[in-house]
Amino acid sequence: MRRALRTRARKKVGVKTPGKRHVTKIRQEKHSYEKCGVCGHKLNKPKLTSIERRRLPTTKKRPERPYPELCSPCMRIKIKEIIR
Repeated sequence: MRRALRTRARKKVGVKTPGKRHVTKIRQEKHSYEKCGVCGHKLNKPKLTSIERRRLPTTKKRPERPYPELCSPCMRIKIKEIIR
């Protein structure tokens, strides 16, 4: 097992291989949803790893609205503050 994977934070699972050996495998970590920078509300974006995000085309990675790190209610408040 790689040294980077030897930690209690990762789940270890006992697996029986086709050759009837018992092997300890490490379960892949679940990726959390992206959250709003102000209120912490879940954003409407898919859960992607950095590798999956890298494979997307550029138009899918680019934000289509101002303040993509905020949820829509917080974004509206921020825009109203800037306008005033």
